[in-house]
This record gives sequence, C-alpha cells and structure tokens, in this order.
Amino acid sequence: MNEDKSKRISNWLKRRKRLIIGITTIILIIVMIIFVDFESFIHKIIIIGPFGLLAFIITYTLAFILRAYKLKLVFKGINQKISYSTSYFSLGASFFINSVIPGKVGDVAKIFIIKDQENIGLGESTAGIAVERILDLILLFIISCFALIFLYLSNIGEASDREVLGLKLQFYLIIGAVLIIGILILIILLLYKTETVIKLIAKISPKIAYYIGRFVVNFKRGIKELKENKKVLIYIILLGVPVYVIDAFIIVIFFYALGLHLNILILILAVIISFFSQVLPILPGGWIISENIGAVFIVLFYPFLGYDNILAIFIIDHLIRQVYVLFFGGYSIFRFNFSLKEFKDMKE
Repeated sequence: MNEDKSKRISNWLKRRKRLIIGITTIILIIVMIIFVDFESFIHKIIIIGPFGLLAFIITYTLAFILRAYKLKLVFKGINQKISYSTSYFSLGASFFINSVIPGKVGDVAKIFIIKDQENIGLGESTAGIAVERILDLILLFIISCFALIFLYLSNIGEASDREVLGLKLQFYLIIGAVLIIGILILIILLLYKTETVIKLIAKISPKIAYYIGRFVVNFKRGIKELKENKKVLIYIILLGVPVYVIDAFIIVIFFYALGLHLNILILILAVIISFFSQVLPILPGGWIISENIGAVFIVLFYPFLGYDNILAIFIIDHLIRQVYVLFFGGYSIFRFNFSLKEFKDMKE
C-alpha cells in the first residue's frame, strides 16, 4: 500500500514538475525583491524611466539583430542556406522557451524550427545549432579570461588595493582566471577526447552523457565543414565579440541611469560571468543564480554600494529582459504557428 502511494506521489510530482519549478522560481524572485527592499526596487525602476527603457530596447534589439546574422553565417558556413527571418525569429522563440522552461529546451526547439522552415535535414540543423552554442561558450570563456587578466594588470584606482574578506582583489581575479581557463581546457578535452570525457560523465548521469555526446558529434560534423569556409568562420568569431559586449552593455545603461558610474569593463564582465550560470539550466531563464553571481562580482570591487542595492539592479535588468523576450518570443512562436506544448514535449 505504501509502495503504491509512493508511486502515485512520484508520478504526480513528475507531471507537475514544471509547475512546481515555475512556482518555486516566482516565490524566490519575490523573496529577492523583498530582500532588496520593494520600495527601493520600484524607485529604481521609476528613475530609469522611459528613456532608460528606450535605450534598453534599442540595445537589446541590436544584439538580437547581430546574433541572428551570426546564426545565419553559421549555417552558411556548413553549406546550408537559411533566411534571415527564420534565423531572427527562431532566436526569439528559443529565448522565450528557455525563459519559461528549464532544461534549455529552446535550443532543441530552434533546431526543429530551422529544420521545418528551411526544409533541411535534422542532422544539418542540429550541427548548425551545436556549432553556434559551443563557439559561443568558448568565446564567452575567452572574453572573460582576457577581461580578468586585463583588470589584474591595469590600474583601476583604489579598488585594486581593496581587500575583501582579508584578501586583495588581485587574488580573486587570479582565481577567476584560473577557473575559467580550467573550464576552457575541459571543453577542449571534451572536443578532442570525447569518448573518455563522456565515459566519466556517464558515471554521474548516463542521460546527460548521451545528450552531450550527441551534441559534440554534431558540433564536430559542423565544424569540419566550417573549416573549409575559414573566411566565414573568422566572421562568426569576430561577430561574436560585439554580440556579447552589446548584450552585456545593457547593465551599464541601468547603472549609469541610476547615477552609479562604475568601471564599464567590470560591469560588462559581471554580466558575461552571470551568463555562465545560465549554461546549467537549473531554473527557467537562469533566475536567482545569475543575478546573485553578477551582484557578488560587483560587490568585490564596490562593497560600499551594498549588496542589496546592486542585486536590485541586476533583478531589474533580468526582469526587463524577460518582458522583452516574452513579447518578442511570444510573437515568434505565434508566427511559426507552433504551440508551447510541442516544445515542452521535446524535453520528454
């Protein structure tokens, strides 16, 4: 009897998993907002005002325009032609789905959207997205590593001599650079020693190992064709830098609108580092973890601003991004005449 009851509870939890995750995420967001002081939070939004929102919309739209062109170039590099329209709106749908469903289902959806809209093979579509995602990840690591090294070598004023928990900032920058280089090495090992790394991952989670293995195989397939189009590959890599810098620059708009003229490089790097937390899709849209990671990084340099004050700005940044994505992505899904349920089923 107890065993049947346990099975019923387990089945109910599985069916309601997404709902539970969604409710939990909303509760945690509310708790964060209360922690940073709700009145102060609303006051900051009012100060940012319509001009700040307009600057955000222009900047974020530009990032999407460049990102879509980069995705189109990726498919061109693997000898597959897709329209700019498909590239642009598939990104909108992908971002929307990732913001409401954990598990990076949006990337899977993007694969099927491009496959169906452009009438190309599933393997070719998967290869294109695999190349896009892994190149993006490698680029993020490289940008972060160089930024950390630059911050370490450059004179950024009194902050360079400031101590946090008894240790100088240089120590944290070195640790950050070492961690990023270490993870980058792991990615390189995954690409060049795939079977060995997959076997190690399989000991922890066979399912994750299976999906990573398939993704890497498709990446290798795509990158092999890209090597024959070196010019396109160089364009893709070069275009990736402004895409992420422009995307991250949004936080600068919000900080400066609120009268906090901090080091722009530190602000951009904080956002790029927060992007890493979204690689592991624990909660929809990377909520809770990404804001706190970005805030912690800024606090290392500017502890006098107060953690709750900085966290509030990162929450506002994330919240406004989500609203933009919900409108843009919602229209994109409607445009492709797909239902959200179809994308949820892809995760099963």
